[in-house]
This record gives sequence, structure tokens and C-alpha cells, in this order.
Amino acid sequence: MASQLTAEPTVVVVGGGLAGLSASLEIINEGGKVILVEGESNTGGNSAKASSGINGAGTDTQKKLGIQDSPELLIKDTLSAGDDENNKQLVKVLSENSVAAVEFLRSVGVDLTDVNLCGGHSVPRTHWIPSPKEGRPIPAGFEIMKRLRAKLNELHKEKPERFRLLTQTKMVDIIRESGKVVGVEVVSADGEKSKITGDAVILATGGFSADQDGLLKEFGTQTLGFPSTNGAFAKGEGVKIARKLGAKLIGMERIQIHPTAFVDPKEPAAGTKFLAAEALRGKGALLINSEGKRFGNELGRRDYFTGRIQEHAKPIEESFQGGSAGRNAAIMLMSEKTIDAFGRPAFNFYAIVKKFFKKYENHQELAKALNVGDAVIKATLDEYQEIFDGKKEDPWGKKVFPVAAISPNEPIYAAIVVPAIHYTIGGLQIDDHARVIDEQGKPIVGLYAAGEVTGGVHGSNRLGGNSLLECVVFGRIAGHSGINASKTRTEL
Repeated sequence: MASQLTAEPTVVVVGGGLAGLSASLEIINEGGKVILVEGESNTGGNSAKASSGINGAGTDTQKKLGIQDSPELLIKDTLSAGDDENNKQLVKVLSENSVAAVEFLRSVGVDLTDVNLCGGHSVPRTHWIPSPKEGRPIPAGFEIMKRLRAKLNELHKEKPERFRLLTQTKMVDIIRESGKVVGVEVVSADGEKSKITGDAVILATGGFSADQDGLLKEFGTQTLGFPSTNGAFAKGEGVKIARKLGAKLIGMERIQIHPTAFVDPKEPAAGTKFLAAEALRGKGALLINSEGKRFGNELGRRDYFTGRIQEHAKPIEESFQGGSAGRNAAIMLMSEKTIDAFGRPAFNFYAIVKKFFKKYENHQELAKALNVGDAVIKATLDEYQEIFDGKKEDPWGKKVFPVAAISPNEPIYAAIVVPAIHYTIGGLQIDDHARVIDEQGKPIVGLYAAGEVTGGVHGSNRLGGNSLLECVVFGRIAGHSGINASKTRTEL
């Protein structure tokens, strides 16, 4: 080995996404030291891509907006979405700490004073950043990661020994001595190997949505062929390395396909897609198929609407906005009112910068481009107006109708969306102290985990907004547990 890095008392955190940064800040706030190991050139991970926000049940923001919510209702919605396959104790911890998680992010300067309704939720509770009237949009995940990193940088400047960040440094093994995890073995970008030791290790290495030839092939053959919204770095290394150590895996076959990822007209067949945020549907976007008809509840569960697209939405021909490259696809429709509700700068990024949306002056123009009869599009929009106005029941059970219906005679913006691999629900089994559990049901001493590397919280299907929440709640718990283990060992 070329070198060995040690700082005592310290916790080694592997992964620089939201779970890793939350754990790091918690450790420092409790008087500990952190060595953060990140395989990429910068922190952020898939957390920086998150666009819909973070759930909080019973926050001050909700109360100011007249939204009645509670941890008990979030528990109910999370268990319902997960078909009761969830670890109920973890769900309880998640929900009861949701308000504190939102406040934790607000304490570092994240403005979470807008609330959105995402699919599968009983009430609006997904907190995100208010869209500015003009200028650049502020994506929730990117802003959260920027603010947390800035806080950690500030703490490093005050006392450099409290926080050390190693980028382009990949974990290749976990070090265990005398039955205790005491560090990790890593390799740098130039191939140099070294050991990083401490008193506890927290795995915050994310999921395996890009591991097409490894864990996806082993556990998710049903997902092969779908595009992905994840970065190429999502290879599940934390899961693989902890598995070799004897960690128990749970729910690995539960891989979430998000129903709406944008098809880029310039590259319809691309394997990596840009997520069409659930917040778009939460602000009134409608989805139709290539026949010009609605075919489901736009605010239904993610797995439900993915299934509706696979069953009731055929591939879209190349003549319409470049088509969907042979994949079953839907068409997302928005109006000026729904765009304003979502946020004009954020929408302009999708429409003007990325060119996902195309504007049609009215339903006749849209029908002509889609090669369906005018009457079909008009009937679809007219029927939804009646449903929106409460004159008839929605045939797909939709109960909440955000913002406004779309008139056939107003400008309509259309984008093609397809289902894409978005999140791996399964992973390492943990307890409510974020301790990694082995195959015999016992904690692996000194090893903790948080975020998408773990399993158990979401059951069969994850609610939008619960991933960022899981990262903050269990990242902070892992940090607290890790620093307390560190203090205990130092005292010994």
C-alpha cells in the first residue's frame, strides 16, 4: 500500500451525494471529524439531479398554505405506495423526522417555501424551491447539494482537520479487523492504492441503476432495455462490496421505472434520458397517447402509470417530434397556465434550452402533427374540462385536479415522454440506527449506510419526494450513530 490516512476520532463517509453530505454535516455538528471519499470529480451524485423536492409532513410552510398533514398520513401514503412491503419501523423513523429534515436543509440556506403535489400523495407535501418569475430556474436537488457543500467548505475553512474531501477516489474494499469495520481501501484516479481508516464507515454510495451488466442483470432482468435517468456512476459498488463482507440484501428486485423521462428530438434512441419531473404533472400536465386520448390518472403511483404507458401507449412515429425510437411513449401536454404554475424559467429550460417541448397554437395544429382527427383531441380536452369542473367522475379515478384544464383553443405545448429506470429500491438492510445488518440478522460493527444504497424504506414502489427525505433522515442518523461509535472507541 502506498499510504495510510487516519484521523481520530473520525468517521469515513463514502459517497458525496445528499446522504453522504448530510451524514458529514451531522458528524461535524456533533464534534467529530470526517473523511469524505467520492469517486467522481465533484460531489452531487444523482441527488443533484433531483427535481421534484423533498417531502415534509406537518411543516410550517404547509401550515401557512393551509395544508393539513401529519407524519401518520405520510406513513399511510408510504406504506400504501409500497404495497405494505416496507420496513414499518424505518418508515416511521422517516416520517417522524421529515419536518426536522426540511428544517435541516433550510438551516443551510435552502428556500423550501413552495409545496407541490406528487403522485400517490394524499396532500401536497413535496417541498421545493419557488420558481423565480424570470431568470434561471433553481432545481431543488442542485440547490440542496450546493448549499450543503458550501456549508462543509465553510467548516473546513474554519478548522481544516474537521472535514477532508477526497475526489476521484474509489472504494474497492471495506477493512474489518477483530470483527470491526475500521476503514476502506481506495484507489485514486492514477491507480494508487491506499487505506483510509477511522472508527466507523458510512456507505452513501447510491444505487445501481446504471449497472446493466451486473446487479440489474442479476436482479432486474425485467428492466433491461429501458433507458435510464441515472449517471453512469450508479454501479452499486457499495452494495457489491458490503455484500462480500456478509451484508444482507433486501428488495433487490424492486427497481423503479419512472413513467416520464423526456425523449430528446435530436437523439430519440439515447439510452440516458432527462427526467420529466413529477412536479409537471403536479401542476396540471396531462398525458395522452398517440391516438390523442388520455389513458390513466396522471397523479397515480409511478408503477401504475408506467404500466398504463406500457399497455395503452404505443410507440410514436418519427413524423411527430422525432418519435420515440420504437419505445412505448406518451405525450405530455401543458398550457400557459400550467406552465406558469410550474415556473416559467424551469419550463423554458425544458422547452427552449433542451427543446423537449413544441408549441402548437391550438388542438387542430396538434391533431394534424399527430395525424389524428381534430375531434379526438377536442373530445379529450373537453371531457377533462368537465371532469375538472366536477361535472363528471374521472374514469381513471383521479381526485385532485391541479391549476387548470387545457382548452382546445389555446396554445398547447407537447413533449414525448417514456418510462425509464430511475431508482433502485432495494439494497443493504439497515436498522433504525442506520447500522448495516448481516445475513445472520446482526449489525456489522462499525458499518452504517444511508440513501439509495439501502433497502426497506420504500417497499415495492417509492413515492416521489421520499428519496431526498430518506437521504437526509438516514444520512443524519448514520452520522449520529457513526460519531457516537467513534467517541466510544476513542474512550476505550
